[in-house]
Amino acid sequence: MYLTPHWGVLSPASPISRHPLEYLDTLLAFLGGAALGLAAAGCVYVPGELLEHREVLVRIFDNVDERRTHEFDLTRSVMRELAARGVHVNTAEAPVELRGTIRLITAPSVVEGAGDVVVVGAVSFQLDVELVQRGTKKVLSRAQRTESASFSTARGESRETARQEVFDRLARWVVTRLEKDW
Repeated sequence: MYLTPHWGVLSPASPISRHPLEYLDTLLAFLGGAALGLAAAGCVYVPGELLEHREVLVRIFDNVDERRTHEFDLTRSVMRELAARGVHVNTAEAPVELRGTIRLITAPSVVEGAGDVVVVGAVSFQLDVELVQRGTKKVLSRAQRTESASFSTARGESRETARQEVFDRLARWVVTRLEKDW
């Protein structure tokens, strides 16, 4: 009787014992077949399947706050997020229109020194959105959201990086307004 290494332990040699790597081809064939079987079973993902509206007209958002020009960047962020989720933006045959209004912008900060250097701060936006049927002008949904983000100059952040973070969060939230009800 001979001793052979088998899984790190010495075991008696036998004609039916195989090295673990000899089972690799059988294991890979099994896993490949299982993966192919799952794919054939209909597990197909279609981008945008949760969205109720596939085409949307997006107007430049309104801004009733005294801090102007943010509406252009926020509208651009929303349009980019919609397009990334598979929604056709600003097509002539879009059945719904997305309207947005920036209600309030706040940007408190803590400053120090003679030059009033900003140390930490935050940016907050309050946004109203409406989804309106284009033909009948019927409001399909209406919602309001406030998002904020903080920044610290010690971490290399600025008011602009916080503002962009808020826009990204609001854009993702606006897209959820187009999703089907569960």
